[in-house]
Amino acid sequence: MRRLTWAQNLTEAEMIAGLLAQEGIEVVIQRQPGLDAPDFLGGGPRILLVDEARHAEAAELVDAHFGLR
Repeated sequence: MRRLTWAQNLTEAEMIAGLLAQEGIEVVIQRQPGLDAPDFLGGGPRILLVDEARHAEAAELVDAHFGLR
């Protein structure tokens, strides 16, 4: 898995992951290191990871739709 981008919160991360899922790209969403506290619930930044083989395709989609790269 390779880091694709980050999101400000879980909602934003799921929106990006949904776009990629429509193209068949699986995404793993992780909390930022050091901010993995259950008290944050859906808040706090997230890191989105994708398979190395599909990274370029995923990066192009995210950049085209969100400009987050």
